[in-house]
Amino acid sequence: MFAGDGNAFVIHRHHATRLHYDVRLERDGTLKCWAVPKGLPPRPGIKRLAVQTEDHPVKYLDFEGTIPKGEYGGGDMWIFARGRYEITKEKKDGFYFRLQSREWNDEYRMIHTKDKDWLCERLVPPQIDWLRDPIEPMLAQSRNEPFDSPDYIYEVKWDGIRAMVSLDEGKITIRSRAQRDITNLFPELQIPDQAFRAACGLFDVEIVCLNEKGQPVFEDVLHRLQHRNEASVARARSKHPAVCYVFDCLYVDGRPIVNESLARRRAWMVDSIKVPNPAYRPSETIDDGHALFKAAAAHGLEGIMAKERNSIYMPGKRTSHWFKIKTRHTADCVIIGFTKGKGEREATFGALQLGMYRGKQLVYVGKVGTGFDERTAKSIVAELQKVKRGERPVKEKPIDDAVTLWIEPQLVCEVQYASRVSTGNLREPVFVRLRPDKAPEDCVVE
Repeated sequence: MFAGDGNAFVIHRHHATRLHYDVRLERDGTLKCWAVPKGLPPRPGIKRLAVQTEDHPVKYLDFEGTIPKGEYGGGDMWIFARGRYEITKEKKDGFYFRLQSREWNDEYRMIHTKDKDWLCERLVPPQIDWLRDPIEPMLAQSRNEPFDSPDYIYEVKWDGIRAMVSLDEGKITIRSRAQRDITNLFPELQIPDQAFRAACGLFDVEIVCLNEKGQPVFEDVLHRLQHRNEASVARARSKHPAVCYVFDCLYVDGRPIVNESLARRRAWMVDSIKVPNPAYRPSETIDDGHALFKAAAAHGLEGIMAKERNSIYMPGKRTSHWFKIKTRHTADCVIIGFTKGKGEREATFGALQLGMYRGKQLVYVGKVGTGFDERTAKSIVAELQKVKRGERPVKEKPIDDAVTLWIEPQLVCEVQYASRVSTGNLREPVFVRLRPDKAPEDCVVE
C-alpha cells in the first residue's frame, strides 16, 4: 500500500454523477477529503470550490477502478496524482500545503468559508503555462506499409488543419501548428459548455470540413483560413462547417499529463468531451492496422496513424512512437524556385524547384511540372509573386539552373511521387496542393 508516515496524498479523477476531483490528505490514520468539481486551479488568482466530504480509509490511497452504479460515488475513479504533502502554514481559516509527486510539485491554500465549503487557490505560477503559452505539437515519422502490433493503436489520419485547442476558464483559444491564433475563424468551435466536461485543458486536434460522404476536404478547410472579417467568416462557416477531431490531451484540470501513457491520456481525453456535441469528436482507435489502412484506402482517406500505447507526449519532437502511413506516397516540399513556362504555360511557369531540410540544411529534391490545371497554376503564380527572388538556396546545381528563377524558401507544397532515387530526389512527382498551413521547417528528409 502507498501509505507513508501520515503525509501521503492522492487526487482521484472521479466520474460519478458529474466529473469532479477528490483531494485526499492522510492525517491521523485517515484521509481528509474534499470534492473539487473543477480540479485544482491552473494558476494564481483562480479559486476553486472544494466541498469537504466524509473521511475515507487510508486504503483509498491505492484505489482505482469502477464503483458500481447505485452505490455511493458510482462511476469510474482514476488516480490522477499521488505522493507526499506538507502542511506549510496553519491559519484560523484554513491551511497552506505543498504537493510533491511525479505529477505535482506545487503549493496551494485551502480557505474555509462556511460549513463544508472551502476555497482552494494556487500560490505560485506554473513554470509552463500550458493553457496560454505556445505549445508545439508532437510529430510522427513516416512508414510505407501498415503493420499490426499489440503495442500500438491505430486511427484515421484526418486531412485537415492541425491545431491546439486550449480550454481555459470557459474560453476556447485555437492555435495553428505555426502558432497563429485562428480562434475567430471557427466560431462554431466556440462552445465550451456544450463540448467539454473538463474545466480546463489543452487538446491536440485536427480541424476538418467534411463532404456529404463524411470525407474530409482539405481545400474547404483551407478556404476557412482565408477569411478575416466577421461577415465573410460567417459565409464560409455556412458553406463549409468545420468539426474538430480530438486525438490527444496534454493538460487537463490543473496539471500537465504529457508524461502519462497515451492510453491514459486518451481515456481522460474521451472522458473530458461531451458526446454527442456538434463540433468536437474523439478520434476513434482500433487495434487492427491492416484493416484500418485498407478501409482508409477504400474510402479515399489520406492514411492512418499508428501510435505506441505506452508512449508519452513529446511536444515539438518527431519520434518513432507515432507513425503516419499514407495510402499514397506524398511529401511536403519547400518551393525554392521555378522555371519559365512555354507554350500553353508561358503565362505561368514550367516547373517548381523543390527542397527539403536535412537537419538545418536545405537540400534539393527535384522539380515538379505536372498536376496543375489552369486555375491552380494561376493561384501558384499569385503566391510566387509575393516572395522575394534570391540566390539558389541549395548547394546542388540542377541542370536547368540557368533558366530557373530562384526564390526565398517560404512556400510549401505537397507532391505525390512514385519513389526516391539514390540521390534522394523524388521520382515522378505530381503536384497535389499548396500547404499554407505548413512551415518550410516542417519539410524534412526522414
